[in-house]
Amino acid sequence: MRKQWLFLGFVLLVVTSNAQQESSFSHYMFNHQAVNPGYVGSRGVTNFTSVLRSQWAGIEGAPLTQTLSFSGPVSAKNIGFGLTVLNDKIGPISTTSFDIDLAYHLRLNRKDHRLSVGIKAGMMNYVLNPAMIKTAVINDAAFVLENERSLLPNIGFGMYYYGQNFYAGFAVPRLLSHADFAIERHYYFISGGLVNVTKSFMLKPSLLLKQSKSVAGYDFSLLGIINDTFWLGGQIRNNFDAETFSSFAGTGTTALLGIHLGDRFSVGYSYGFPSYFLNSGLNATTHEVFLRFNLATKVQGYLRSPRFF
Repeated sequence: MRKQWLFLGFVLLVVTSNAQQESSFSHYMFNHQAVNPGYVGSRGVTNFTSVLRSQWAGIEGAPLTQTLSFSGPVSAKNIGFGLTVLNDKIGPISTTSFDIDLAYHLRLNRKDHRLSVGIKAGMMNYVLNPAMIKTAVINDAAFVLENERSLLPNIGFGMYYYGQNFYAGFAVPRLLSHADFAIERHYYFISGGLVNVTKSFMLKPSLLLKQSKSVAGYDFSLLGIINDTFWLGGQIRNNFDAETFSSFAGTGTTALLGIHLGDRFSVGYSYGFPSYFLNSGLNATTHEVFLRFNLATKVQGYLRSPRFF
């Protein structure tokens, strides 16, 4: 019964809230393309990236997200090109989006610092299935809804500044708001870098800030990278009401680990611990798997170690 009430609670939050939050990932530090089109082509290699996320695993109808993206440079043109497919499901609401990204990369100085400007264009398929909403009162009039399916076009842009050991970017991946579907414009700032501690150990701090009219939040991560191969670290995150700055559910924490298998393949896993709001006798943990495959390993004039960004 407690799980059913929690399920109904976050369904109401999604359906009736002022803003539907964009999909979030614990592996955002390896998946910048999800929010910033200026990122495509910055690694100098053609690659596929996939992230599979299961949130609040102990609750029926909890969020499930899968994404697959392609990114690569266009030879000798300082242009990056990318494609992304994202499927997101929470309770009775399911969305599938397809986006095309294009970025131009400008070399700024002899230190190979670059600034890219990217644009994004795509379409979201929005589906509401009211049959999944279970109420204590049969045929409750407040929940008598029709099946709804809509195609929602959108555009976005992003700026991305990067060098061999750092990056920073600002993006608005969806400029068009759709008030009827509780979708607001989101603003993202992302930054991070690599800090050499010894010859065999590096630190990788990462920060993601997000803001909409109704919701604000942050994600901060710190990874330790051993022998350019293994990584292990932690993450804290929180979301707030943008007006009162009060936390929705308290600070969440996540443990991350992963490995680079040669120069082409990387795999990572994260385990999210629930905040106090969901931690009252429930196994509401979050699991996420990150996969990346590079089609080529030769890098000319781009990042010294493109595996880490």
